[in-house]
This record gives sequence, C-alpha cells and structure tokens, in this order.
Amino acid sequence: MLARVEEHGAHAARLLADALPATRELVLGSLRWQLTLDYLLKPHLRRPLTSLDPPLRAALRCGLYEAKRMGTPTAVAVSEAVRVAKELSPRGAGLVNAVLRRAAAAPWPDLGDESIPLAVRFSHPSWLVERWQTFLGREMALDVLAADQERAPLCLLAAATRRAELEKAGCRLEEHPHVPGVLVCREGSAAAVAALRAGRAYAMDPTAVLVARLLPEVAGTVVDLAAAPGGKSLVLAAERGFAHHVALDRHLGRSLLMRGNLAGTRAPVAIAVADAGAAPLRAGTCAAVILDAPCSGTGTLRRHPEIRWRFRPEELAGLAATQRPLARAAAELVAPGGFLLYATCSLEPEENAGVVGGLGLTPVEVNELLPADVPRVGLASGGTLIAPSAWGDGFTVHLFRRGS
Repeated sequence: MLARVEEHGAHAARLLADALPATRELVLGSLRWQLTLDYLLKPHLRRPLTSLDPPLRAALRCGLYEAKRMGTPTAVAVSEAVRVAKELSPRGAGLVNAVLRRAAAAPWPDLGDESIPLAVRFSHPSWLVERWQTFLGREMALDVLAADQERAPLCLLAAATRRAELEKAGCRLEEHPHVPGVLVCREGSAAAVAALRAGRAYAMDPTAVLVARLLPEVAGTVVDLAAAPGGKSLVLAAERGFAHHVALDRHLGRSLLMRGNLAGTRAPVAIAVADAGAAPLRAGTCAAVILDAPCSGTGTLRRHPEIRWRFRPEELAGLAATQRPLARAAAELVAPGGFLLYATCSLEPEENAGVVGGLGLTPVEVNELLPADVPRVGLASGGTLIAPSAWGDGFTVHLFRRGS
C-alpha cells in the first residue's frame, strides 16, 4: 500500500477501506511521520533513500515506525520488516536488517528541540511549515502541525447512524464534546466500518458538520454544488428538511453513491448529474447555494497524510483558476436575500479569499456561530479559517448574502 501511494498516487484511505486497525496504523502512521522516519534512516544508508526500490523504502519506514511509535519490540519489528523485504525485494533484505537495527536505536526527535528543523520534528514539508507560520503566526502554526500528527478518530453522523445496532455489535460511541449530533467511535471500529459499508452509518468529520450548519434557515430552493458524497446535504436534510433541496455532482458514480447516502432522510433531496459551473438552474432563483469546492485538502492532513508529500505550492494557482468560475457560477444562482456558503478543506488563501473576491455579495459574520472552543482566524475577506485540531479537520468558510 505504501509503495502504491508513493509511486502511483493511490489514496491511502481507499486502499485501507477494509483493512484491520493495525494495518491502518502502520500505513497512515508511516505516511504521517515519513520525513522524521527518513531523517532517522538517512545516517545509516550509503546511498539516498530515494534511490531504493519503493518496496524497500516502504519496508524501512514501516519497520522503523512500528519500532519507534507502536511500542513493538525492536527485534520483532525488524524481523517482520525483513520478512516482508524478502518477499518484495529479496536482495534488499540484508540492508533492511542492518539499517533498521541501527536506526531504531536512535532517539526520536523531541518536538521541543530547536536544534532540529520544525519540518523534521513535525514531519511536514519545509515550504508548508514556513508558509503556515507566515499567515497563521508561529503559535497557531505549531498547533496545526501537532494536530496533523494525531490519529483522526472515526466520527459518525448520529442522524444517519443506527447507534443502538452499533453499540450492540460492540462499538463504544461517545457524543462529540463540541459538536452535537456527532458520535466518536472509541472502541469497536471494525463493527463501525462494517456498518459504514452496509449503509447503516455515515462517517463525517465534525468540522464539516459545523460548516454545513452555518447555512441559515431559508424558504425556497437550496442547491448543493459539487455535492458528492453528500455529507453537507445529509446534515441539512436530516436536521432541517428544506422543501426544495437539490444536490449536484458532475460524476455519475459519485452521484449514485450520494443518492444512496441521502436515501431515507427526513426530507427528499433531488439528485442530478451536472457540472457545478453549469448547473441546470435559472440565475437568481436559489434561496441558498452551497459550494464545497475541490481543493488541495491541506486542512485534512491527519486523515490524508500523503497529501503533504505530493502537493506542490505552484499548484495553488491552477486550483484557484478552477475554483473562481465555480464560485462565480454559484453566486449567480443566489436569489435576492439569499445566501452562498463557500467552503474548502484547505487552509491556503489562494483557494479561499483569493477566489471569492468580486462576487458582488455581502459577507456574513460566522465567528459567533461556531463553538467557543473552535480554533479559528478571522479573515479580512470576511471569512473564517477553522484550524485543524484534536477534534476536527481544518476548513476555510465564507458565508455571503445577496441584497434584497
């Protein structure tokens, strides 16, 4: 899995859909701490780590992660990594054995050790560390880096989850401390994953739930653009039930998935396959429009740690160029007195404030609508950056209203 993620651009979450908890921890942990692992491996290699076959790199990182972060005795972790290396790259098994024994003896970098670069201590690319310190400030940037290194708990939307059934199957579910209606799975994740596959539960990050709830109550048509897999529409349909609610996505497969996710909600949601930039709706007729725009995903690095290793800062301009026409098309749909909720799971200004300028709509303050404990930064554009934290992913959100 690690080799496929690194070499072929696979998504770890998809590869891990049916994986055991220990496998999930090995894969996601090795990706999350990749730079730190490479830092510890480098002194014991005669040639660059990047010159090794991908399976060997994966075996080295995975073995070292298991020894240093999972509490497995070093001899056991090394032996397992060597066994895997023999199967995947037999000639490299000796190298794995020798390097891991030496690297595992080195101390793990202390997060407070100023002699070691922040990028190494928190296992993030240097450019991203520097960038976040510039616009978030050092204190919040450090909090975000630390949050990215924590395991993301499995969170379920209560309105779409058969709680009693899951608890009977062995799940221990707790109410989220800050986001009512979200259940945190503390034990029995295997049963929860089985329920997700069977459609008896719906996984959703708590911050995404908060963002959906920022949409005011309206009378009239509500349209969710680029909506799949349908989480925000599910929150709204289950908790409010708008009379006319439409969810669009340009991909047929994802639209079919969304139809299943939205089946059985309190109020029906019409599903259509359509591009967000050319929705089959008349301009100025929607009481509310939601656009959770496709983005870099830099607010979700604890759930999708591989993003940090494959994303490049020069890609931001292209993403913004894709997002701007979508935002303009969404704004054109808003009726007088109506609302536009524009959100991304990105922390980057280019994808947020840099996209929504000039839409001709009035910003609506949302800070007071968020729980007091949510770490956030108010933006000059009128939006709010919700920082990743121990209890939720990072988002940037703007709420606008068109004058009557």
